[in-house]
Amino acid sequence: MRVGGVAYRAGMGDYLIKIAPAVPGLVLAIIALPLHYSADFGRAYQSGAQAWSDGLPQNFSTWTGTPLLAMAMALISRTAGELVAARIFMAFDLALWMALLVIVWPRLQGHVSKAWWWTTLLGAGLFAPAVSTIFWLQFNLVVFALALAGFVLIRRHGRWAGVLLGLSLALKPIVILLPIALLLRPRLRGAGALAIGVAAVLSELGLVFLAWRAGSAQVLNPVTYLVGFLRISHQGWACSYENYSPVATLCRLGLDPVAGVSVAVAVVVVTTGWLLVRRLPDTAEGDWEVFAAACFLSIMVGPIAWAHYGFLMGPLFLLLAYQFWRYEAPAPLWIALGASFALTELGWDPLSSIAGVSMQQEVVLYTIGQFGQYFLLWAWIRWRILRRQYPEASGLSKVA
Repeated sequence: MRVGGVAYRAGMGDYLIKIAPAVPGLVLAIIALPLHYSADFGRAYQSGAQAWSDGLPQNFSTWTGTPLLAMAMALISRTAGELVAARIFMAFDLALWMALLVIVWPRLQGHVSKAWWWTTLLGAGLFAPAVSTIFWLQFNLVVFALALAGFVLIRRHGRWAGVLLGLSLALKPIVILLPIALLLRPRLRGAGALAIGVAAVLSELGLVFLAWRAGSAQVLNPVTYLVGFLRISHQGWACSYENYSPVATLCRLGLDPVAGVSVAVAVVVVTTGWLLVRRLPDTAEGDWEVFAAACFLSIMVGPIAWAHYGFLMGPLFLLLAYQFWRYEAPAPLWIALGASFALTELGWDPLSSIAGVSMQQEVVLYTIGQFGQYFLLWAWIRWRILRRQYPEASGLSKVA
């Protein structure tokens, strides 16, 4: 009986581990059920309707999307009403979030203690940027899932990996540094180059569609579209308190967000990333660190990075959480990681607005929360230095 009881308890434990990652998605679905709004999806929907009407989605004041996304939203606007389409997209986003947790977390079992496994799952379930991106009805989860799927396939099916990565980039380039990072890895270089090529072709396809709707070949010029994006990005959005990009941080310190500042920030971010990933080992773990780093740094390279873009900090949070546990990272790094997560958790809009949090409180929370990414960057840089100094050490806290 005792042996049977142990087997039963073990079976129940395995069952809980399989179903627990689905719980956050189910809870969010219950919260979403009574909500009826279109949020950012609605703005994209209206821009898509504009694109169908005259081929110029940029005439809609809030549009900062890509030509391919404009084409997709134009077609959606012809098949369903705004609120119906938004509800369908909300359900899709929730299902996708649930699928990511259900697929990823059971695979992490056995790599750390059970207590830490449950802790990381709880952190993922309460990860504010992920919750915000779902309730803002943003496309971030879709784009990230495509990039992640492409990266998973990259060793065995390089062509499919390049196609998925290129589609992710063409829809919304929030993981813009990933193909560039792949070019630094000899075994992954082909997929990176293919991703850039696919993104260019799909973007041109979107411009062809817009030119058809506009009845003008001038719309085919990608430079004009890019200039329009930069103009909208720097007129009001660049200095918004909800914008977490380094350009916005500099703006709040008094530096005007002109194009030159954006270019300088991009150069600094890309150079920092290159210095940090160029010596990563040619192993699966090294590849995943490149993926996590590229996702994280991508949200810092442009003039706009809304707080919910912090969802792309998730892979680096997870990677460092497991590496810190495995190699016994020193206390200051644990503190920095915890501080980064705590600061990132401050931005819960739109749920916080729905719950009645005042604008003044939101401004304070966002102003403080923007520094979470810098704590994470410091922790990662310091960790890379320690790992380089003591590559064989299993207890870095004893030698740091």
